[in-house]
Amino acid sequence: MNPLLAIVYSKKFLEHKTGIHCENPLRLEVSLDALRRFGLINDEKCIVVEPRMASVEELKLVHDEDYVEEIRNFCLSGGGYYDGDTYLSKESFDVASYAVGGMLKALEEVFKGNFKRVFGLVRPPGHHAGVYGRAMGASTVGFCVFNNVAVLAAYALKKGLAKKILIFDFDVHHGNGTQEIFNRSAKVLYISFHEKGIYPGTGYEFEVGEGEGEGFSVNVPMPHRSDNKIYLKAMEEIVIPIGEEFKPDLVLLSAGFDAHYSDNISSIQLSAESYFQMTEFMVKLSKKYSDGRVLACLEGGYSRETLSKSLPATIAALNETRVDVKDSVLQASTSIVDKAEETIRTVKKIQSKYWKI
Repeated sequence: MNPLLAIVYSKKFLEHKTGIHCENPLRLEVSLDALRRFGLINDEKCIVVEPRMASVEELKLVHDEDYVEEIRNFCLSGGGYYDGDTYLSKESFDVASYAVGGMLKALEEVFKGNFKRVFGLVRPPGHHAGVYGRAMGASTVGFCVFNNVAVLAAYALKKGLAKKILIFDFDVHHGNGTQEIFNRSAKVLYISFHEKGIYPGTGYEFEVGEGEGEGFSVNVPMPHRSDNKIYLKAMEEIVIPIGEEFKPDLVLLSAGFDAHYSDNISSIQLSAESYFQMTEFMVKLSKKYSDGRVLACLEGGYSRETLSKSLPATIAALNETRVDVKDSVLQASTSIVDKAEETIRTVKKIQSKYWKI
């Protein structure tokens, strides 16, 4: 009997060397250690898939050729700070190509019936990378190189593996690259939960897509210090009804864990249970409309505690099991709850033009 879940991983992903930087190889080592401690990686429950390298043609499904070549040449010249946030080493072009290619290989295996779900324990992350790199006016590519989840979606559409794709992005930062890439598409529904007012300064409620894609971008900018209950309310009142109406035949997750309370890159106060619940919602949706197929790509998440607690909870949900993650549960103040409820009402009002919400 085939396992339900596969992890895309290789030691190659450690070769993207970033020096003294929060996005560093230790993130994956901490993550793997946590998954092993919780017994989540074994031949019966979860297998590890070695990546292949994505071709330039595959990268060009979402990125301009000049951007791809710029990254290649920058790395060949020895690397350094590509912009104020993003450090690349001479190996980074190849590593980023393996991250994309690993997800594409896993997608092909899913549609061959070898497993239903995938978690890409890959780096560098991708959701800030747009067509030309910097997206929607952002000052940097935010630690990203190639947009792993966007190439995955574009590839699935091109190969006829899916006709309607839902991307749910729960990283604490808005996935401006992903939104930009699919902003005019009705084939990809992009839903993002993110902290309001932080990098990259995009993802407002009124950003709903353009042209044929109008109504297919759903942005929920959360107030600072939002908690589990706020996220759960937004899932129940926005994500689930829109997802049910859209009926995706493939579900993709941009799985960033930097909204966990222990991650100092944000002020959102999620616990591991919230990550379990969000992923469980997506698994249930996929079982109704996409034969249970869910593929997730690692985005943010930078503290040891963040990755050691939130990632195992997410992997467990993908594998339809539970793990005993001992984690604190913080509560938002009344004023924060009031702001969050106003945001949810605003999103529902805007999106009611396109969805029964």
